[in-house]
Amino acid sequence: MEAPAKTFPSERWSSFALCESDEEEACLKAFIEHALDILGVSVTISEPFSIGQSWCCFELVAPDREGFIIARLQIPQDPESATSGGADNYAIECEVATMAFVRDNVKGVTVPQVYAYEGPGTSRAAKVGAVYMLIEGFFGNTAADVELQLYNLPIATQEHFIAQWTAIQASLASHTFSQIGSICHYTPSTGPTIGPLASASSFPTAGPFSSAHAYFTALAESYLSTALSRPTPSRFATLGALIFRAIVRGTPLFSSPGPFPLNHMDLGSQNLLIDPATYDILAVIDWEMASPAPWPTYTSYPMPFPSYHSDRETAAWLYDPAHVAHVNVARQLGAQRLYRRGFLDAERRLRGEGRPLGRSIAAGLEGDDAGRVLFVAEKLGCWAMEEELTYELVRLGFGLGGEEAREFMREVEAEFRKDPL
Repeated sequence: MEAPAKTFPSERWSSFALCESDEEEACLKAFIEHALDILGVSVTISEPFSIGQSWCCFELVAPDREGFIIARLQIPQDPESATSGGADNYAIECEVATMAFVRDNVKGVTVPQVYAYEGPGTSRAAKVGAVYMLIEGFFGNTAADVELQLYNLPIATQEHFIAQWTAIQASLASHTFSQIGSICHYTPSTGPTIGPLASASSFPTAGPFSSAHAYFTALAESYLSTALSRPTPSRFATLGALIFRAIVRGTPLFSSPGPFPLNHMDLGSQNLLIDPATYDILAVIDWEMASPAPWPTYTSYPMPFPSYHSDRETAAWLYDPAHVAHVNVARQLGAQRLYRRGFLDAERRLRGEGRPLGRSIAAGLEGDDAGRVLFVAEKLGCWAMEEELTYELVRLGFGLGGEEAREFMREVEAEFRKDPL
């Protein structure tokens, strides 16, 4: 029986025709020359490429198609400069250090090997015109690219995939630190050094933080600053950020004690590389946001099965088979149960290995309002549901609904107009 064909990531990439000038073609040739130094053989570069807000990725494939490298090119934020600014470069350095730490220390988590990192000032970065990394490629693609709505998969497939997913997160969480920040430096001999958060360029302060309350206070201020900086500020995006700040300041939800578990911070299905045929997780990618973080960052459901609606709304949809949302809600809740069970199993294995977690992630998913508040607050500027999400914050944080909630929001707005600080 023939072995299944290997799936290259570029088979699902849809961006084409980047090379419209001699300068752009020279960039790609520079990647190929560097890959030749690493692999010892000439490579071809994929025609399709993948592009996001900060990175552009190309595939460099050896002639025997047995191995390949991903060229991950940072998109310069300043069009007049060949490389991005200091904050962006610090973030890349933190990502490289974090990946090295995880590769050396975290059992059961596969991280792509970084073959080369060409930072600002190096001759290769100057030749390409941007900072870049050359990293290990894996045959397969992200789980989100293969199936965006994972809860539509057969139950057995969901169980297999989610068991791996939760085991990875639990293994990361078994490594704890005394401060909240980014791993800015790591060597096997010196261990990890925690510095300011690489993902917090908009924070009034970026740490490192010694308490969860200090971290969430800075986070709340950053959400408010972002809402107010919109060209046309949204009333409910701004009000939602104010409500989140009030929850952080006036409730104990975000005062969880340390030590603080290592968290990828963006471990949705979009950052898990899988074998499409088996749903085996091959590697975890995109570590730029990873950091030791407070426990509530672990106790909300990731995409694609979030929980931001009120329990009352969810129950109404679940028990009304005629409702348009009934099927999807039932499937999402089923996936959430599998996700919680996955953590229970992972936590049991860690205890058996003598590596118990500081607290149960599974239990937090069941009853931690802090995780739900955090998830809702993160989505205020992303979805066209800002009014609904703001009311949900009031309900979760202060237990208010109806006219009481509206009155509370009017008071918050009035106080902000009187004293914006």
